Amino acid sequence: MIELKDASKAYPNGVHALNHIDLRIDPGEFVYVIGPTGSGKSTLIKLLNGEEVADSGTVTVNGINVGALKHRKVPKYRRNIGCIFQDYRLLPRLTVYENIAFALEVTGTPSKQIRQRVREVLELVDLKDKERAYPDELSGGQQQRVT
Repeated sequence: MIELKDASKAYPNGVHALNHIDLRIDPGEFVYVIGPTGSGKSTLIKLLNGEEVADSGTVTVNGINVGALKHRKVPKYRRNIGCIFQDYRLLPRLTVYENIAFALEVTGTPSKQIRQRVREVLELVDLKDKERAYPDELSGGQQQRVT
């Protein structure tokens, strides 16, 4: 679950990116964050992934108060969340399957579980038929789905 309670974030240049935001996203919900430039989308994502800390209020993800995390604990925290950035970067010499598997390998996931999860993900994003393709053989949308 993701929950923001009265969360605000302002930057030193005076921009108030988020003002007293209350938000709750329950497990299993699928949410798109859309809006015009400057509406706080990137700031919201940065608060959720621990890149920024709210000036006031709380940001909680799966029971973890993200703003209270010590800097050294943020990388471990990020292993349990997924974030697809606009500038997705796939490893060009790895296949679709290998790119997805790589993300699980670096977190120490057992091989059997990796095989099962990669197949589930490929089905979920409708790319089962592309598992042996390389990034340069995919459209931009397909690359983003792999990411």
